[in-house]
Amino acid sequence: MDRTTSPGKISATRIICACLGALLLVAGLNALSFPAQAAGETAEPVYPSAPPAQDSEDEGSVLIPSVTSQEGQFYLAVTDAALDNVDQEQIMDAVREAVAGQNTKILLGVDQEPNNLKGAAQLVRGMLLFGDSDAMADDWLENGKKLGYVGKGWIAIGVMLPETSGDPVQVYVDPGRDVSETQPGGRDAVMKAGAAEFAAGDYTEGTIAVALDATKQLQAPADKTLVKLIALGVLALLVIVGIIWALLAKKRKAKGVQVAQRAKEAEVLVSKIHRGRNFLARRHVPEPGLPATSTTSAIFAGIQERRTQVLALPPTAESQNPSERELNELRAREQELSQLGSAITLCTELAGTPAKNRDTWRGIFGAHHAKVEELALFLDLPGASDSHCAPAVRTVIITHTDALRQLRREVEQRGAGTRESLAVLEKLWPLREELDQVCKEARGELRKGSVKGEHRTKSTQPFESPEGEDGLGLLIGLAGKGGSR
Repeated sequence: MDRTTSPGKISATRIICACLGALLLVAGLNALSFPAQAAGETAEPVYPSAPPAQDSEDEGSVLIPSVTSQEGQFYLAVTDAALDNVDQEQIMDAVREAVAGQNTKILLGVDQEPNNLKGAAQLVRGMLLFGDSDAMADDWLENGKKLGYVGKGWIAIGVMLPETSGDPVQVYVDPGRDVSETQPGGRDAVMKAGAAEFAAGDYTEGTIAVALDATKQLQAPADKTLVKLIALGVLALLVIVGIIWALLAKKRKAKGVQVAQRAKEAEVLVSKIHRGRNFLARRHVPEPGLPATSTTSAIFAGIQERRTQVLALPPTAESQNPSERELNELRAREQELSQLGSAITLCTELAGTPAKNRDTWRGIFGAHHAKVEELALFLDLPGASDSHCAPAVRTVIITHTDALRQLRREVEQRGAGTRESLAVLEKLWPLREELDQVCKEARGELRKGSVKGEHRTKSTQPFESPEGEDGLGLLIGLAGKGGSR
């Protein structure tokens, strides 16, 4: 059976339901936004329902105290309503020294009823959320309920003064995430501190007592930044010291190796010097049997004189730790002994039978011919044909080539003996002197740049035979040291 309801009854029912729903919603919001808070409250506070649009005293607005004084680690925020009841300067003077030695920053806010903040806890939340300090943790929205809203190293304190003198003062303390109690119940002790002063109506001394007790009951760990910097500095210093030590050790090792190498080389050199002296003591420069005015006799005499001078020097003593200078002296002495021994051997061979010393004579002619070929190459360089020494170079190339060919035949002829050898040697000295002079002039042209191009030779200097290949040059040099021509 169909039932019919009148429109008037339906409308009345809907109106009644809507009213009841609105009443329930308002009651619920009041229960969430304004929990009962007594003096010394410990209940978890809530945020202000909305931030203030501006600092005004219009009905319904929320006034959040801004930081009015700050020194070191202490931040003090007092509203205009509470200024007449607390002395900011006295608070700052009393708390300054206590906070100076702490690792914790303290944000202390003071307000006075009546206002739209329900208790000291909501005052703390208001300063954190809408104040001008950095006490609020950066991740408060994600982790505030679990880890806390106050950032590390901070203590937020709210003091709500009563409207009527003699009524209870509300104190709320919210430690930061890493702030711990120095002893159990420290947070509650801070909220109870100053009770006697507050009861006597001395709100300044009561506020001071709360702040001072916070520095004693709550503490934050030391800032590890400085410790880390010190640790990094020490580590860097250790690394630097290690590197320096390694470099010094490497240098000491290298120096030790050098000392050992010098000692070993010195030992070898001293041994060679002794053998060289013994060789010179057994060998003499032969007497060529030519007139004393001859070049051969003068050079042979000069080498013999140098031999006598070297043998007159004191024997070389072996050193366990020779310096670089001493080692250089040993090298020079060993080289001279070696050259002098080679020169005496060469003089003996040149004064002997050519057939028995063919290799020696081939070396003499080969070294001279190599210098003549160098001069021929010199004339091929740009500008050489017009140089000052070009005529002399051409003359030497022609005349010396023919002379060497003739002298070689004389030495290699059948039956040639000592007399023929010495005669050829005597003819070679003026040729060698002329050759050296022309080579010197050509070398000068190259160095001046009048002859363009790079003159490449087997030796380090142009027109100089490689070491050990120029027998006549060796004899001339040593004879000069001996005092002869």
